[in-house]
Amino acid sequence: MRSLSAKLGVIFLVVGLTISCSTVWGADWKEFAEATTGVFHYDAASVTSPSKGLVRVWIHNVTKHETNLVEVNCMAASYRVLDVIEYDDSGRMKEREDYYDNPGWLSITPKSVLEPLHEIVCR
Repeated sequence: MRSLSAKLGVIFLVVGLTISCSTVWGADWKEFAEATTGVFHYDAASVTSPSKGLVRVWIHNVTKHETNLVEVNCMAASYRVLDVIEYDDSGRMKEREDYYDNPGWLSITPKSVLEPLHEIVCR
């Protein structure tokens, strides 16, 4: 019985590590902005379009150790934050908040951090 429990434990460990690593391996982080608030990357592999004119993409502020799921309205040049994940200095998740019911859109202004991202994901 012990041997079966040990084997199952090893199998679950391997499956868990495989799933965790595949998430990291799937990311294709590319720098898009540098500002006083941090250095920003977007995950090119995560870019999706839930409906016409809208684009969702994960962005990461390297300086603040924070990752956000942002939805961009390409036509209106606006955005809203849907998910925020904060990490500690060792890269472990510290806090997560979601805002999927957030109806508020913010304008993407010239020379803002999201202006170059808008140009990249809305071409």
